[in-house]
Amino acid sequence: MAGHFEFLEGVCKVNWLTADEHFNHANIITRFVFRKFRTVEEMNSELIRRHNSRVKDGDLVFHLGDFKLTNNGPNKHELVRQLNGHHVFIQGNHDKNNGCNTPVKSIVMFLFKQAVLLTHKPEDAIELMPKLGIKKAFVGHVHDKWKFKKTEQGLLVNIGVDVWDYYPVDAKQIFKAIAREGL
Repeated sequence: MAGHFEFLEGVCKVNWLTADEHFNHANIITRFVFRKFRTVEEMNSELIRRHNSRVKDGDLVFHLGDFKLTNNGPNKHELVRQLNGHHVFIQGNHDKNNGCNTPVKSIVMFLFKQAVLLTHKPEDAIELMPKLGIKKAFVGHVHDKWKFKKTEQGLLVNIGVDVWDYYPVDAKQIFKAIAREGL
């Protein structure tokens, strides 16, 4: 597919990006972000349904941190088995004792001929962007605070589920949204 990163010589058809799913996290519904779900089970089920409605088996999914919280409910492997695609996990601030012990803190990808930094926290992106000479970063961590943020270092795009209607997004959708916003 034109404009998408070709992983393993075309094995993966489309790249999807997402962050801050917070599977199994009751307080994300009732205390912090006030998601529209009544229960953790309903939220988990709907996040899985929306993920699978877009992501196909051969696609690659980058999870930019905070995939799940707590060891209650389904573990990481049980959740991933329910999700379409091949999964790459980037460490989030809640990914220490939840089964997502990835050592990956950031990745640089080329999307639509542009270098894009993938990392969880916006402050990490702001620190790394000038060192890497990159003007665009896809981040999570901020939930519903903002979708796009211009900084002195470049453009930050929040790809967390809370600002993309609980769906993963592909690079083409993100770049179209950036263009619509005139950024």
